[in-house]
Amino acid sequence: MSQPAVSVIMPVYNAERFLECSVGSVLAQTCGDWELICFNDASTDGSLDRLNAYAEADHRIRVIDSAVNVKQGAGRNRAIREARGEFVMFLDADDSLAPEAVAMCLDTARRNEADMVLFDYRLVPGNVMSPLGQQSEGMHGDDLRLRLIRNPSPVWSAMYRRTLITDNGLYFPERVFYEDNAVALAIQLSAHAPIKVNAALYEYHIYDSSVSHRINDYRFFHRLGSAVTLKAHLQRLGLYERWREPIDFLLINQYYVHSIFGCVYRFDRVPILRHRYIRATIGRVVSGYRNNPSYRALPKGQRLKIILHTRFPRLLNLLWRAKRTLSSQK
Repeated sequence: MSQPAVSVIMPVYNAERFLECSVGSVLAQTCGDWELICFNDASTDGSLDRLNAYAEADHRIRVIDSAVNVKQGAGRNRAIREARGEFVMFLDADDSLAPEAVAMCLDTARRNEADMVLFDYRLVPGNVMSPLGQQSEGMHGDDLRLRLIRNPSPVWSAMYRRTLITDNGLYFPERVFYEDNAVALAIQLSAHAPIKVNAALYEYHIYDSSVSHRINDYRFFHRLGSAVTLKAHLQRLGLYERWREPIDFLLINQYYVHSIFGCVYRFDRVPILRHRYIRATIGRVVSGYRNNPSYRALPKGQRLKIILHTRFPRLLNLLWRAKRTLSSQK
């Protein structure tokens, strides 16, 4: 069997109702030079049977079945190790790829000798999202890398040469959530020849069941460990010192600001011990974070919001819950 150019990696957990869309989007690619590796993470619905049926019908689809639930990071890692493609793309089981995704990424990579091709994505329902901005098309080298640091892009918003992950030891943390936050930027900054296309090649479907939208879910705080792991990867690869100031600002947001706000708006009662822990440990993650030039350059109103959420989380949570109650009564 000839080696495919692209390995599409898709972890699956109880996603039977989405597979027609996600697997179907890969089958509908205008370029057929791909393999789809589906990691069934001990699903309890009919996902495995559906995946096996797809694999029997098309030899380009492979199924890895796990008897134990190991979470998305471990599933991606197993698939990466078994991938045969020169490039890899990531697809969540409840999302889909645009029909031209593989063809456009491969053509762009080969014409430009690129080892990473970044692209935009479409919210379903919703609009096209371009974290790097439309003006980033044609950028290369450090200009594009700096834009990546300042405008974090999801790990699934690019096609990567597989060796960027394997040779740099940038596998996903396992048995945790927010695992992509721990490696996405490190993989992207490791690219020697990155390029970006102005095309929405990934379709991100919005469902209420997503862990990122749940209330009172303490897995939200896995993001803290992801920030620490990301910094360790960047230091190990010699990338942190090169862009220390903007990376520190990214870590301030990922570890501190978003987490402080999450304590207020993702829980019916503020998890005050976690809130205190975040405040107490940010200085260890980013030394002297208050003096970071990008942090100090934030508009006064934005900095005031951060201060208020730091000092008065219970009051703001109370106001938020009251507003939510009033809205539900209308």
